[in-house]
Amino acid sequence: MAEPGEPLTERELEILRYVATGASNKEIAHRLHISTNTVKVHLRNIFTKLEVVSRTEATMVAVRQGWVAVSEVRTVSEEAEERAEAIAPAPTAEVAAPAPEPPLPWYRRVVLIAAALIAIVAAALSWPRPAPSAPAAAGLLPSRSEAVAASGAGRSAESRWVERAQMPTRRAWLAAVAWERRLLAVGGETPEGVTDAVEIYDPDADAWTRGAPKPTPAAYIGAAALGGRVFVPGGCAEDGSALSVLEVYDPAADAWTTAAPLPRPLCGYALAVHGDRLYLFGGTDGRQYRSETYVYDPQADRWEERSAMPVAQALAAAAPLGEDIYVVGGYRAGQEQTTCAVYNPARDTWSACPSLTLARGGLGLVPFGGQLYAVGGGGWGGYLGFNERYDPAQARWMPVETPLLGGWQGAGVTILDLTIYAVGGYSDDYLSLTLSFEPLPFRIFIPATER
Repeated sequence: MAEPGEPLTERELEILRYVATGASNKEIAHRLHISTNTVKVHLRNIFTKLEVVSRTEATMVAVRQGWVAVSEVRTVSEEAEERAEAIAPAPTAEVAAPAPEPPLPWYRRVVLIAAALIAIVAAALSWPRPAPSAPAAAGLLPSRSEAVAASGAGRSAESRWVERAQMPTRRAWLAAVAWERRLLAVGGETPEGVTDAVEIYDPDADAWTRGAPKPTPAAYIGAAALGGRVFVPGGCAEDGSALSVLEVYDPAADAWTTAAPLPRPLCGYALAVHGDRLYLFGGTDGRQYRSETYVYDPQADRWEERSAMPVAQALAAAAPLGEDIYVVGGYRAGQEQTTCAVYNPARDTWSACPSLTLARGGLGLVPFGGQLYAVGGGGWGGYLGFNERYDPAQARWMPVETPLLGGWQGAGVTILDLTIYAVGGYSDDYLSLTLSFEPLPFRIFIPATER
């Protein structure tokens, strides 16, 4: 952890110089080939070491220390940065100002810089904010502007999550699925709109490659691997309408085909594999939330309807555990949910399970070691500071560390080779992060004995 008064590292000095030129976190990340979350972590350490609370104060310290020349200073305040970033042009080439005659004392320079900063802040605050994008599925799913307003997201400084090679396309509401020793990221929503991108991650090489694009671009989707193929049903189209198409990807051939469509258009559903069947729960058809349970048999290429969920909702997550499938969290009418329900495929029945500790929508859910891990979700209704783990033996949810604080919606979450992976998502911006987490092995505690 950084300590007040501690000297800055070379990387921190480099980032501070960019801050002084007015570069945003995104621009700094692009120039240094690091993630925006990594930039945020460095800035937090810089502020701690310099004992300041803003980019403006950090810039003034840099000027006093001689780390940055006055002619280079072109800072935008933290409060104005996000508003101005969407419309302000990128920083232009620096033009050195002629040296005054006689030279001004440093404290006079600081005063002039402060006055210029106030003018810049006032101008930035006066810019109109861009209109938020239309929410998917006719307003039944949250818009990203709502997530930004509520999340207050940031990177956790203390986390066992490991950042790996970034996904080529930054996106949220995508599908992630494990196939053999690869991770596939399919579709989702990017800053430019809904995408058909298929990107494949090799954990051994820590590298991404591209696959054949999905025939129908879609967001708010899930994917499941069965019999060497990857099934991707429904989703939301660019105009927010729900889709009924079922598209099937063969990773070995890098080719797509179509199969029997869904009984109704759906997006924002929960998806899980149990045995040799695909189970789909809830979602929205663009007009209302749905509670139906659909089962797909790939051998017969047929969908069947089973007992409906107890509650109609979207953006829940589903995962198998033993003989059951757990359906957890969700989103309905502007509220994230803590719900937990258990579906038994053999009996076609539903039962209740303990609620999540915190309400989560747009989360991921994976089984590991006889337990369930709920990753991400939330940010619309409150601050999230941890993931959760469900132990069926104790019938309760327990906190698990998270790499991102505040809110993290729509990441693709899957498990591969005893490692949990989370890719992309939305946390103040569309993410290209690839994060891995190895749950701690179970410990056996032996009581100490006296000699």
